[in-house]
Order: sequence, then structure tokens, then C-alpha cells
Amino acid sequence: MTTLVSILICSSLWAQVQIQGKVTDAEGKGVPAITVTVKNTTFGTSTDVNGNYSLAANIKSGNQTIIFSGVGFKMQEKLLQLGNATTYNLNAQLAPDALGLEEVIVTGTTQGTTRRQLGSYISTVKAEDLTKGASTNALQALQGKTAGAQIIQNSGDPAGGMSVRLRGISSINSSSEPLYIVDGVIVNNATTRVTNTSSNYDGGNFVGQIGQNRMVDINPNDIDRIEVLNGAAAAAIYGSRANAGVVQIFTKRGRSGAPQVSFSTTVMRNELRKKVPFNHSPVKFGGSPDVLTQDIISAVGTPAALPTNTTPVTRYDYQDYIFDPGMGTDNSVSVRGGTDKTKYFASASYLFNEGIVKNTDFQRYTFRMNLDQTLSSTLSFTGGFNYINSTSNEKPDGQSFFSPLNSINIIGNFHNIWQRDANGNLKAVGERGRVNPVSVIEDVKQKQITNRILANAGLKFNPIKNLNFNYTLGIDNYTQSGTTFIPPFAYNVNPAFYGGGFPINETQNGYASAATNTFFQINHDLSGNYQVDINNNLSSSTQLGYSLQYERNNYLLAQGRGLAPIVETVPGATTILQPADDRSEMSISGAYLQEGLKFKNQLFLTGALRLDGSSVFGKEERNQLYTKASASYVLSGADYWNLDFMNLFKLRAAYGESGNLTGIGAYSRFNTYSTTPLVGRTSSTSGTTLANENVKPERQQEWEFGTDMGFFKDRLGISFNYYIKNVKDLLINRFVAPTTGYSSLLDNIGSLRNKGFEVVVNAAPVANKDFRWNVTGIFNRNRNEAVHIGQSLILFSTNPGAPVAIIEGQPIGVFYGTFFAKDGNGNDVKSASGFPQIEKGTQNSTLTYTPGRDASGLPSGTTLRKVVGDPNPDYTATLTNELSYKKFDLRVQLDAVQGVDVWNADWRTRQGVGNGEVAEMEHNGVLPRGYINSVYAIEEWRVDDGSFVKLREVALSYRLGQFKRFNDITFSLSGRNLISWDNYKGYDPEVNAAGQSTVLRAIDFGAIPIPRTYSFGIAAKF
Repeated sequence: MTTLVSILICSSLWAQVQIQGKVTDAEGKGVPAITVTVKNTTFGTSTDVNGNYSLAANIKSGNQTIIFSGVGFKMQEKLLQLGNATTYNLNAQLAPDALGLEEVIVTGTTQGTTRRQLGSYISTVKAEDLTKGASTNALQALQGKTAGAQIIQNSGDPAGGMSVRLRGISSINSSSEPLYIVDGVIVNNATTRVTNTSSNYDGGNFVGQIGQNRMVDINPNDIDRIEVLNGAAAAAIYGSRANAGVVQIFTKRGRSGAPQVSFSTTVMRNELRKKVPFNHSPVKFGGSPDVLTQDIISAVGTPAALPTNTTPVTRYDYQDYIFDPGMGTDNSVSVRGGTDKTKYFASASYLFNEGIVKNTDFQRYTFRMNLDQTLSSTLSFTGGFNYINSTSNEKPDGQSFFSPLNSINIIGNFHNIWQRDANGNLKAVGERGRVNPVSVIEDVKQKQITNRILANAGLKFNPIKNLNFNYTLGIDNYTQSGTTFIPPFAYNVNPAFYGGGFPINETQNGYASAATNTFFQINHDLSGNYQVDINNNLSSSTQLGYSLQYERNNYLLAQGRGLAPIVETVPGATTILQPADDRSEMSISGAYLQEGLKFKNQLFLTGALRLDGSSVFGKEERNQLYTKASASYVLSGADYWNLDFMNLFKLRAAYGESGNLTGIGAYSRFNTYSTTPLVGRTSSTSGTTLANENVKPERQQEWEFGTDMGFFKDRLGISFNYYIKNVKDLLINRFVAPTTGYSSLLDNIGSLRNKGFEVVVNAAPVANKDFRWNVTGIFNRNRNEAVHIGQSLILFSTNPGAPVAIIEGQPIGVFYGTFFAKDGNGNDVKSASGFPQIEKGTQNSTLTYTPGRDASGLPSGTTLRKVVGDPNPDYTATLTNELSYKKFDLRVQLDAVQGVDVWNADWRTRQGVGNGEVAEMEHNGVLPRGYINSVYAIEEWRVDDGSFVKLREVALSYRLGQFKRFNDITFSLSGRNLISWDNYKGYDPEVNAAGQSTVLRAIDFGAIPIPRTYSFGIAAKF
């Protein structure tokens, strides 16, 4: 009887109820995609396109709190008294949140926190801002939309790689890319070449070449929002893989209600934005134009030895052949819907994009399925599956003399490269033989195919009020397959004029390669969160978590030369070359404890400890303890605040430590050996780097101070951040005595520093029923410095001869080389013939020197060197204007990068072979014969001003609205990289032929320029 009474009492306390209503904005319009949840339960839903919602929940009678939240609106909590009824109506009107103070931010914990509580800066970019600017890459779409980030497109290839730096670089020896997370899955964004166009192979990476990085696999149309966490305070929760910051991508989820189908289709056109000037002179120096000569610098010795006789020639603009406008299409369809307990989102997309270099393109298919399932009042499940298949037809791109662009740079433009012999075969360029670029474009085949699966599953358990547990499993698994084929050319190539790239036999006899790269990564995250109200003013949130990550990577390359006609595979080669077989695996684990306190919803304090370990380090050093602390105080929420014009004033501070647990390779702490044949047997030869089992992770310590301010009811908002990021125990290869049998030792001997500030300004100058005007300005300034490197100079060797250096007291990666001699007034010192001179004298130290002069006043002594350029910008900035008039929307984004130097190897080489505008001046007698010969070796001559202001995005759209069965039809016209205001002497100052390299930045050598893109799209919902 007692049991029966207890059951009856419990059943009377819990009941199945229906809660419904409408969510509107300040103007009374229905707001879609607003999340509606019952506090401290797993029950929730979201509003439909008209702002309506309906929520079924099995919850306890009495007072229940319903939470309404969404991006761009202030969160609202409403009390609902539940009695004996089964249906309740509850409406909400949300106020705009221009500064995003009430946005829920996920920071790796069991549940999100609002921006109000954060002590560090986190930016959010909404889906609608990512898909307006004719971009097909998520990182490309993120350019200029988040503070503290420098995002550079390294190449204009249709799947061209991107580089992201959040508050500068965090290492020298390893990557400075942030950690990428998609729906809880840690995803790999590495650049691994599987198409071989360079002899510079290094463990699966073809050093110094641009390639795809794997964020190109993510479909921007699937993204709901992106959150960027710049500071080390976030890494205390995410672990030390977040040493360089975090980019979190959240894809779209289902919502309760009838199925809603969304469809979009876009047509794109890519074109060369600008051509480089070329030599139009009707003559060349020297003899027959059929003889391939670097006609300006061909003679070795004094300028007097150069030929001065001229020969009539026809000049060609090779750019008209190499570049061709490319067309593309981007199509996406999705369906979302569900019930109160089951919500789903499914999408499929097809992208095809032609490059501006002939015979290049990128094709991508994607399929995604997201599921949210409420299993009970205390247990819920989330799952996601994303399959990607992509195919790219490539040409050599950057850091390779085989790049089609290098025909503009290394071949005199008086050669008719389209000439064929009597059999219809192309000829070599010049009778002394250089590879014909037409052969590369028409005959060289490079194809890459990628198959990738991203999958995630999660459980959320709420056993009692205010206590929840979260488990997330994420898998990233992909395989890249690449093939390269170079047919036997009908002409001979002269090694003396070949210029690099493949060994010469591979062009004359044919070459084939096949490579595969297989990557697998799995991450487990388990965490618990307990919240308690200590009293009416003070509450506490305690979080405890553990994570485990494992990754495995296998790379295999087979290659051969000597191919018979029609044979394109490696087994058909007469000579099988040395294969490459790279394998690695590693694991990382971490545990953390975080405590947060909230006082009167005004003062927020957070402290955390995290213990991380990585298998790549020795047992004595692999486990490291890191701390975090942050504080946020909203002064404008206090009773004493009475400034009507300033409705928000928030102060914040944060401190965070993190390590770099992927700072070395999986087996870098061991001595490495390679096998070589010896007297019919196999011998092992040691590498030149001595193993160091005591090497430990680099440690980063970052302070951040900031403020958020809102004026005139959020019509004007300002956020300011100042940070200092110090990295100690920096891993650097230092020299060791040759008597050890080795030349270097990787050791924790260095330190570097980044410091800077960020400003974000949001303004709404006009806001009425018909017309809105919103302005966003972002300003970033970062200064990095090599504080200690254990030696005076570290000089890197690069393919185009860029003298990249790390020098104590200087920014990382400066250009350090020879320079022009100057007189006391700062003018060039010239010879009697009017030739600029290279500076000579006495090099007192790395950065100091004493010029020397002979009796005639010309430089004498040792050739001197100094810092001649800096690839680190003084500042970056963005200005975005968004205007909305009735059904029309216009978005205009300007991006600026100022105070940056580019190593313009292409420009200098064009002059040397007689193709450029300076060479034309010498041909026409404007400059004395021998001018280019005299300055060619002066490395300062190759440093170019890379500052620019770009019209990055323009997007005009018209919302037709409801039409017959369609709920919403929108037409859009967009443009990307339309105009660049710069003084750069190449195609585009936004370039890096070294790809994602941390130290080698702003190098222009054979990279495909970023195209100007136009697109027209139609989107509809029904």
C-alpha cells in the first residue's frame, strides 16, 4: 500500500505537458532558430521560420524556468507555473544583443557559458556572414571576420591552401596553426602532398610547395557558426593541442516541426585579377633568338663582358596562354525537422570549381547527417556523420621551376613556345633546351582524390538537478591518393638550363608516381558539471573532465622513370626509384578541474588546472601541469551604475598556460637511421641530429586584459583586448661538437614573445523599419620577437634563395641579406657607369656593421648583411558595411594588411631573363647596359612592399520572400577579391609559396595568383 501511494505521489509530481508560443524581436517579427529549453533538463526545441515553437516535455509540476536564446539576441529566462493543465502558452520578445553578451559560448566544457561571464575574448561568426562572399572554403570565408586572426590564402589554386595565425606564431620547430574542432571532432588540417612535383621530399611533405590543407573538405553551407578562441586560457580546457588557439565549427542541427527543405545553387566565374608588366622591346641583346639565354645576366664577370649588340625579336605575353577564366558551380540541399524528442538535419552538396590556370579544377561531394535524440528526462544523444569525396586536377604550384607560372619568370618572352616539329611535337624552349611550359600545361597530369569521414557521437546525462555528465567521441579518417605522370618529351632538355624540379631524366624518359596518405584520429572527452546556488547572490560551477586522443598516419610513395608510350603507371617504368614509407602514431591524454564563481550576475571568477601528457616526449617530461585563471566584472550591472548613454561596461582579465604536445614528431626523441647498400649488404647510417630523450614541451604563458563597452542602447559597441604571450623552453636545433658524431641537438633553449592589441567596433548609425546600416571595424596589431635562441643567427635555406632568419631581438622569419650601399645622404652609391653597388665593409655582429670605402669612394671589404625585410605585418584591419533596405541587403568588406614585406623572387627573376619592365628599360637604353647584372645579386632588390587594401567581399541580395510553395526565395550577386590597392610588383601581395610553414612567410615564387571571383546564386526554402 505504501509503495502504491508513493507511485501515485510521484506520478502527480511529473506530467507530460505541451508548451507552445511565439518568439518575436523588438519590432514584433517572428524570430527563427531561437533555442527554447527547460532549464536543468534535456528537453528543448527551436523556433520555426515564423518564430513559432512547440515543446513536449515530461517535467515536474510547479515552477519551471524556460530559457530563450539565440545568436544576436539577449538570452531571456521566463518562469512558468505548471499545474494540472496539459497545454501552456508562453511567448517571448527578445531584445537585440549587438555585442553578443548573452550568446552561449562553448569552451570545451560540459555546457556553454555566456559571453558575459568570459574573462577572455571569443569571437563568433554566424552562418549568414560565411556564405555571402563567393567563397567555397570555410577558412577563406572567415577572412577579416574575427579579431586577432591573420588568415592568408597562400595560393589561387581552386583548392588552394590557407594559413591561420591567432595572435602570432607559437613555435618555431612546429606548426602555429590553431586547433580545429567540428562538432566535438578534432580535425586534421595538415598539408600533405601526394602529387610529386618536387625532389624536396621530407616525410610525406614536399618541402616548400603549396598544397591543399584539409579544411577545404568542410562545406561552408553546413556551418551554423564558428567560434574563435584566441587565448591560452581556452587551451587550459581544450588541452595543449590548443596551444595556438582554437577554431570551433558548429554545423546546423535539426529543429522540431515539419520538415523544411533548403536549396541553393551558385554559378561562379574565376578570372585573373591583374597581369604583371612584361617587356615589349622589339630587340634583345645578343645573337639568335632561338638560343636560350638569360639575356641580361648571362655573362659571368663585369658588365663590360655583356653583349651589347641587339637582335630583332617578337615578344609574347605568355600570360594569355597560361591563364584562362574558370567557371564553377556550388550546389547544396538540406532538410531539417523533427519532433520534440527527435531532431534531424541532413544535407548534400556538389562543388565544381575551375582554376585560372588551364587544366586545373577541384570537385567536392559532401553528405552530412546530424541527429539529436532525447532518450528520457535525464538522458539525450547526439550524433553526426559527414562523408566527403574530392578530386583535384593540379599543376605544380609554388617553389617549383615546373610551375606553369615560371614560364613567365625564367624564360625570355621572345621564344615561340607553341612551335612544333614536323611530327607535331612541341619543341624545347631555345636550341639549348629548357622544358616547354606548354608541355607542363597540356601533358603533365597530376590528380588527387580524397575520401574522408568525420563522425561524432555524444551522450548527455542529467541524473539529478544541476548535475550533468557529457561524453563525446569524435573520429577523423581520410585517405589521399595522388598520381603524377610526365610523358617522355620528344625534345632534349639541357641540365644547365633546366632550373630545378625533377631530375633531368624524368622529363626525357617519362616519370610516374603514386602516393597515398592515410590518417586516422579519434578523440574521447568525458566531463561532468555541477552547479549550485550558494545563496541568492553567489553561485558555483564545478567542472571535471578527461580527454584521450590517438592518431595514426601512414604515407607511401612509389615512383619510377623510363616509360614506354601510353604507359602511365609506376610498375611500367624501367627504373623504380627509392620509395618513401613514413609511419607514425601518437597519443595525448589530459585531465582538468575548473571552478567558476558568479556573484550577482556581475562578477565572475574562474580557475582551472590541467594535466597533459603526450607520447612523443620521454616519460620523465611528457606530463605537464598547466593553470588558468580569469575574471570578468560587469560594472554596468551594478546598482550604482546610472550612465544612460553607456549601457554596458565590462572589465575582464585572463591568464592561461599551455604546452605544445605536438611540437616534435612522434619519434623525434630517438636517433634515426637510414639504410644504404654496402658491398652487397645493407648498412645503417645515422642521421645528423642527436637524440634528446630529455626534451620537453614548449610552455606558453599568456596574459590578456580587455573591456567591452556599449553606448546608446548598444547602437555603438567597442571591445578592446591587450595581450602578452611568452613562450619558453622553445625547441631549437643547436650545434654540437663534431666529436659526438652529430651536428645538431634538438633542445629546449629558446624563448619568444608576442604582444599586441585588438579593437572591435560595432555601430548601427541607422536602424528603422525599412533601412538598417551596420558598420563593423576590426584592428589587429601583433609584435613577435625572438627573445633567446642560443646563438646569434639561425638562417634557413629556401628554394628561391630567400634568406629567412631568426635573430635575437628581431621578429621571427625576417629576411636577412645583402643590401644597397648608401652614401651619407641616403642615396645609392653608384659606379662611374651608374650601377648601384652592394654594401661592403666590416660585419661587427649580426646586426651591426661598418661600411668600407676605397679611394674612389666605392664599397670595399667583406660583403655585409642586415635585416632587409619583415614578413610580419605592422597591423591588419577590416571594415565591413552592411545595409538593408526593405528586401535588399548589401554587404561590403574591405581588408587591409599594412607594413609587410614580400620576398618577390618572381619579379627579380623576370628582370634577369629579360621579361620585366626594368629589363625593357635596359633594352630601350633608359638604364645603362649591365644595370640588372649589377643589382641582381643584391638581395634587398627582391624585397617588395606587400601592403594592401582589398575589396574582399561584395554581396548584394534580394529576398523575394514567399512565392507559391516556397517560404523564402533569395537572389544574390557576389564578388570576392575584386580590387587590391597596393604597390606590389607581382600578381598579388597576399601569397606564400611556402604554404603553411611557420617561419617561411610571404615568399612569392611560382605561386598561382588569387583570382577575382564573381558568383550568382539562388536560395529557396520550402
